[in-house]
Amino acid sequence: MAPQVFDLAVVGTGVIGATAVALALARAPGAAVAAVSAGPLHHGATARSAALDIPAGHTPGRRRLARRALELRPLLAAVAPALGAAAPPSYWLMPARMVPAVGEELVGDRLTPCDAADEERLRGVFGPRLGGPDDVLLRSGPARVSDPRAVVGQLLRPLRENPRHALVRDFPVRDITPYGTAGHRLVARDGSTLTARRVLAAPGAWVLHGPFAVTARRYGARTKKVVAFHLRTRHPASGVAPLLNLEEHEAFLLPRAPGQWLLSVTSAGWDCPPDPAGLAPDAADTALARAVLATAVPEFRAGITGCRVAADVYLPDRSPLVAPLDDLAGAVLATGGAGSGFRLAPAVAEQALDLLPPL
Repeated sequence: MAPQVFDLAVVGTGVIGATAVALALARAPGAAVAAVSAGPLHHGATARSAALDIPAGHTPGRRRLARRALELRPLLAAVAPALGAAAPPSYWLMPARMVPAVGEELVGDRLTPCDAADEERLRGVFGPRLGGPDDVLLRSGPARVSDPRAVVGQLLRPLRENPRHALVRDFPVRDITPYGTAGHRLVARDGSTLTARRVLAAPGAWVLHGPFAVTARRYGARTKKVVAFHLRTRHPASGVAPLLNLEEHEAFLLPRAPGQWLLSVTSAGWDCPPDPAGLAPDAADTALARAVLATAVPEFRAGITGCRVAADVYLPDRSPLVAPLDDLAGAVLATGGAGSGFRLAPAVAEQALDLLPPL
């Protein structure tokens, strides 16, 4: 009996891969779609992400992606209600000299100075001292914060509920080879196979392994450690706790639960292994977190209780990579979230689908 030939195989079940599945089925509801994961579904950077979305971009290209992602969000939210369910008020702490540039980076929003009530509230949450003498406090619209595991699970739900689709765990792709006139055969390390007419590879930090490595290295892709520290500290007596963007430090403080926060910092750990099980913060990461807190929010500096670590993919210009896989017609690679996977995934997945033959 001939194997089933899927219309589309998606390699990787992180936020880019799961979003590609949802967009593909929105375009072609009758298509047969398979998604494969190298390990459990919640295995890589997506599951450990803060899933924070403030539409913005440091370059015009990233701003275009952020704008398109914002336009696609209602379609995806209809499939995945967990997408952007929480919306903490957003505040910014930065030197006054940075304000014009950061204001230009926002998409569909703007920075406004905090009034006296805002400042009183922030100092009630974070302590009387916020930043240095040259820093200013501003606010923007509410941030979207998702439950990453729930979002991916909801986006992939059709693959579990309809027998014409497939959702395959523990399928690390070792090779992708032409398969007659039908398309491509995906071969796992244990020799098992899956056949599809089109392939969209979104393997996350595993992009530098297996059949994706040649293309990824040609574009200069590297893995980088992404670190966020858990903090336990005081919380306002009432109201929704705010998000505080520490723009000068490329960091943010995100409320997670009463008395609990997540401090995301920019690690300098390059070329790290893809599996989060092999990653941990080093002394430099911890020292950086403490230095950021001491400078910006000194009352929080003693609150670190743990951390979460993952690996993400960065290109030299920090733009996502969406390109055909070398020597494989009808196969495309989508990667390079550079710490902004939840923000940019809808636009990245759409671009990748646009490079494939229509479903």
